[in-house]
Amino acid sequence: MKRLLIVCTLVVSAYAAPLAQWQAGRPPVSDGMTLAAGPNADWTVERRGNVTVAHIKPNLDYYSRAAFVLKLAKPVAEPAWLSIGYWDEGYGLIGVNVEGRRRRRGAPSGERRGVVRLDSGKLRHAVLQVEKLGTEVRVEGLTLLHSVEITQEEPAREADPPVKPAFTLKNPPNLVTTANTDSPTVEGLPNALANMRVTLPLVKALGFNGIESYVKWNFVERSPGVFDWSYYDAVVDELERQGLKWFPLLIVGSAYSLPEWFHDSKEFTGFACLEHNITVEIPTIFNENQTKYVRRFLSEFGKHYGSRPSLLGVRLGPSGNYGEAQYPASGNWGYRGRNLHTHLGYWAGDPDASVAFRAWVKSRYAGVKALNDAWGTEYASLDQVKTFHPVHAMSPRMRVDFNNWYMDSMTRWCERWAEWAREAMPNTSIYQSSGGWGAVEIGTDYIKQARTMGRLGGGIRLTNENDSYLNNFCVTRPAASSARFYGAKVGSEPAGYGSARGVMARLFNTVVNGADHLFYYDGNIIGNDQAIDAWIRHAPLLDRRAKPSIDIGVYYPDTPNRLSDEYLRHLGAGTLFMRAKAFRAVSDYDFVGEQMILDGALDRYKVLVFLTGNVTERGVLEKIDAYLRGGGTVIFPARPQVPRAGLETVEGGTSMWQRWLKGETGKGHLKVFVGPNEPFSYYMDYVREHVSNTVGVSDATKRALRVGKPDETYWAVLGNDLVLMNYATTAATVRLSNGKVVRVEPNTIWMSAPDAGW
Repeated sequence: MKRLLIVCTLVVSAYAAPLAQWQAGRPPVSDGMTLAAGPNADWTVERRGNVTVAHIKPNLDYYSRAAFVLKLAKPVAEPAWLSIGYWDEGYGLIGVNVEGRRRRRGAPSGERRGVVRLDSGKLRHAVLQVEKLGTEVRVEGLTLLHSVEITQEEPAREADPPVKPAFTLKNPPNLVTTANTDSPTVEGLPNALANMRVTLPLVKALGFNGIESYVKWNFVERSPGVFDWSYYDAVVDELERQGLKWFPLLIVGSAYSLPEWFHDSKEFTGFACLEHNITVEIPTIFNENQTKYVRRFLSEFGKHYGSRPSLLGVRLGPSGNYGEAQYPASGNWGYRGRNLHTHLGYWAGDPDASVAFRAWVKSRYAGVKALNDAWGTEYASLDQVKTFHPVHAMSPRMRVDFNNWYMDSMTRWCERWAEWAREAMPNTSIYQSSGGWGAVEIGTDYIKQARTMGRLGGGIRLTNENDSYLNNFCVTRPAASSARFYGAKVGSEPAGYGSARGVMARLFNTVVNGADHLFYYDGNIIGNDQAIDAWIRHAPLLDRRAKPSIDIGVYYPDTPNRLSDEYLRHLGAGTLFMRAKAFRAVSDYDFVGEQMILDGALDRYKVLVFLTGNVTERGVLEKIDAYLRGGGTVIFPARPQVPRAGLETVEGGTSMWQRWLKGETGKGHLKVFVGPNEPFSYYMDYVREHVSNTVGVSDATKRALRVGKPDETYWAVLGNDLVLMNYATTAATVRLSNGKVVRVEPNTIWMSAPDAGW
């Protein structure tokens, strides 16, 4: 009797009529559902094996997606199951949009399965449970559609195919991505795990070896001194089951990560801005109230996870709104989801900031008279000194002093974080999170942070890339240059959205920097129609990444930046980046910051080029003088109206520059361009000519400078190999120095055969 009941149940289930269905054929079979055509929804009927499918036309627009558009004869008001039959070719994540409502990626376990394309070459089914359906369903991330059914009964389960790697790297960097591991509260763990199980097979197939998740203070220390790691234990267990490693971001210094017991205590003090005197719920770095808790958190994390083999490395989240090595310049992630007052400004308005600044001043000036003489002020006592907005500084020295203190305070806080992390995790790869673009208000000093991480055997991860290659070069090359000099690892991440174009630009940046770490949000690669295929074709070049061969150093104007907003504050209009982008069309180069110069970095370069900035500290000038006398070449753009004006100290001293103009440069050469200052290409032509004729510049650099190419094709030299990236929207014809002509398609990377000559 029991056996008969089972048979009857199966028969009824097998023949339950679908609410609506469609199947590809000639003509297509449909019942209550049709497959429409239209913009970004064009398709043709084809065969794969013995299966008929609709093949959608690729969408070449980076910012919208091709979709199969299914029209229903009538809406489905009750919960139902959506089963999508497809030929599994290529890689991707299938998404469903129901009349504008995209399916939640964090859907509870059991609601989605089979939605990851893994190139199995078989007919498979994606199954989703839906609450209700209107009259239109859009299916994205799919190229070969066989059938769609809507049923009230759950479809049969299918076994997932084994994960087949899209490519294999012999020398992979840390390739890290996200997999929806995070949740607003610890109660969201089941949803996070369900999402991970969907996404992990795909990102593993695409070559990623690590998954990043936030580790938030308020998730693990909900009571003082009592640590509960169960949320992250479950995340790591799931990663290990999938054969992947963990790369967490440790967040202890941001508003959204604060446990209630600390936020509500007398020890908590937030940053305050000098612009509005508004206090925010991000802990100030200008007192020691948080120190013992940070050290305890890092120590406990190290005890719990430091020896776990699946720990690929950690990223530090010492401050800022997102958990970066900076002041709270942007974002709105407040405590318990509240709004947060953030902006690009000076976050030194809390009382402890003035105490810290006053102590710094007293350590540098013997008394109030010395301070007044340097600053042009009339303090009666050093005890009157407090923080001020730099635009109100009475002299250049006063402004430089304040901004040096402001940036060095963040540098030192992040350095201490790194030291505590290294104590807690002596054998773990540790990366500092460095964002922004160099504006003083943000507080990130790339050179000094790289120096710290090099000393500690760690790395620096830039969190500031976007879809623009030129932007990425400008904001990451200062850190990459200093990381190579100080021996730190270097990596990068996008600041948010990334199209296929941005994916390729960031890959090129990683290859030609010889970077150790590359991070994408999973949506950067699987969230548009072009990026996955481009990634699969070009990611194998990561095996050939190397430190670039660079003869040219460009002066990075640290002191001018601290004196004026002209140079870097305005990301889209700063003088440095406008000129740096023009020079990148001509040549590859490093940025050389003032601290690097003081530490001897000029010995690495044959030519030092000035793009902008004519003020620096005397010690830096003395190092440049030694470089010149030792045989270096300095190229400087004079101001046409004052052709003999050049480098000077903060106090206006020009004696060293005047000696150089008289020819007192030892074995070296000073080349001063006196000509039109716009367009900037006049100066670029001058620089190219003199670099090409400078004794000691490598043959590879000289050959690369002779390559005939469009401006939007960029080159780099890795050992004896040439790398090109065409960032234009049309194909580029490039004539190599040996006369050979190559064609580089849009948004692709070309690399010469190893040691083949070019």
